[in-house]
Amino acid sequence: MSDLVVIVFEGRHTADEALLRLQKMSMDWEVDLDEVVVMTRDKNGVVRTRNSDTLTAAGFLGGTSLGALTGTLIGAMAGNPAAGFIAGSAVGAGSGTLAGMLDQADEEDALAARVGAKMGPDSSALAVIGWSNRPSKLLGELEGMKGEVIETSLSVSDEQELRTALSGS
Repeated sequence: MSDLVVIVFEGRHTADEALLRLQKMSMDWEVDLDEVVVMTRDKNGVVRTRNSDTLTAAGFLGGTSLGALTGTLIGAMAGNPAAGFIAGSAVGAGSGTLAGMLDQADEEDALAARVGAKMGPDSSALAVIGWSNRPSKLLGELEGMKGEVIETSLSVSDEQELRTALSGS
């Protein structure tokens, strides 16, 4: 089962460093990153958000599938199911991608509002939905990164272990 963890770090690039460590573990099949968002706040207070774009891809695939099915049915009634399939796929892909982008923008805005309020100048945050089959190695990778857990779906004991690892104690 996937868990949500949102960590705020001192330093504008610390969340990127933590993400690189998680991605390395992901390449070794020790972590599965379902969704990742990195937020940075510069010295002027401007917040920037980057994510893994999975919602846009899901919208594209879902829209293409639904469009192809609908187009085939309409094309069959008009006597040309192949043309309906192609046209439906194209329209479905475009509308599905647009819907995925709009849905993703709403989620990013909500996350930016919640997390941005807890971020100071020249800081960063990492929001991850995922799971690990090697939690002790994961804690070791994040040890001493001086982060503060501000939101999580972890158990109380797992959250405490993460907080301890981040503080370097």
